[in-house]
Amino acid sequence: MKKRGIIFHGWLIVAAGMVAHSLGYGARYSFSVIFPALLEEFQWPRDITAVMLSVHMLVYGLVAPVAGGLADRVGPRKTMALGTLLLALGLALSGRGSEPWHFYTSFGVLSGAGLCLIGSVPFTIVLKNWFERKRGVALSLMFSGTGGAFGCYPVVAFLINSLGWRHTFVIEAIVLAGIMLPLIILIIRYHPREKGLVSDGILDATGESPTTEKEPMRIIDEAWTAIDWTLPKAVKTSRFWLLCLSTFSVWGIVMHIIVAHHVAFAIDLGYSQIYASSVLSLLGILFACGALVGVISDRIGREPTMTIGTIIGISGIAALTLMRDTSHPWMLYYFAIALGISLGVTSPTIVASATDIFQGPRVGTIIGSIWFSFAIGGSIGPWLGGWIFEFTDSYLVAFMVAIALHAVACAAIWWAAPRKVRLVPVRSRPRG
Repeated sequence: MKKRGIIFHGWLIVAAGMVAHSLGYGARYSFSVIFPALLEEFQWPRDITAVMLSVHMLVYGLVAPVAGGLADRVGPRKTMALGTLLLALGLALSGRGSEPWHFYTSFGVLSGAGLCLIGSVPFTIVLKNWFERKRGVALSLMFSGTGGAFGCYPVVAFLINSLGWRHTFVIEAIVLAGIMLPLIILIIRYHPREKGLVSDGILDATGESPTTEKEPMRIIDEAWTAIDWTLPKAVKTSRFWLLCLSTFSVWGIVMHIIVAHHVAFAIDLGYSQIYASSVLSLLGILFACGALVGVISDRIGREPTMTIGTIIGISGIAALTLMRDTSHPWMLYYFAIALGISLGVTSPTIVASATDIFQGPRVGTIIGSIWFSFAIGGSIGPWLGGWIFEFTDSYLVAFMVAIALHAVACAAIWWAAPRKVRLVPVRSRPRG
């Protein structure tokens, strides 16, 4: 048995995941900044315009089970390379759109499918293989890359003001393909065995992993963990549907009601597009920080970590409900900071909960199906926010819905109870 090299290859995959989340989801969430430009040029109703993101999310969800299966069967490199090409093509074609259906097809169908094939689903499946003891850390680092997706708001706003939204779409496509294709080819590997390694980075001639002996995740429900989980088996359990409810609520409705409309909301209050985009980009920076803080789920457990993140997030959305004009800019700052921390903390915690509960060689479709429920919520959220605004001439009711469903997501994780399947590593240590 020999120790690993200077850098365990699994951490390089984590770094590639961070870049993919920053650029890939940046292409999705730059819609928040492009959205006001489309409204100004075409004068379409907000609900019809926001459906562009809704279609994107729906297709993302429909492709998620396929993405998981492809990553398991043909390998993550081929899956992610295809996704990169589809996402870049969809963005480039969006730069030529002039009718709603053009964007529904390009940004919605092509980019939605492409992002799913390059995003969280295949990376979660790969990192599940590469990490056990440090899985929470690896997932938190990967999700911290999503902070860059929101952090790009000022850059996108600058490009729109300088070159127009059409050229902005094309530039996003070129940057994404130029960076991600080399990373995927050179770095992504499905399993540590391909590099002569085992989970968490020890070279071992016997094939046994000593890291799991140092700090194992102690099994609480041996009957549950003995099952070779497949999607048909998982859908018969309440835990599967509770995980789906959690992702549907917080990643789906809550996140996409907010991110589709928060720049437009700030502009409605009287802030400039550049100022609003700059302040709200703090959401991305704090998302990254929150994801790093999310590693505490490996110490205190998934459910308590989810609760902390939920309380912080609800307080941030509550600040939006109190805003009426530009007289209290600190509220906009507080919202961006609080929701960023919240989403950063809760996102890797939900993923870690899912991988604690469901494990086995065929869990790709299970993880993909859980992501599908998130995408269903994400497809409803942008449209719902726009519809509520058109109906009430305000986002207040939409923000109240987001607060309620944030709490529902937290409750669902408690009911799914990953702590009753496996204890996190620190809690697995014997006392005495």
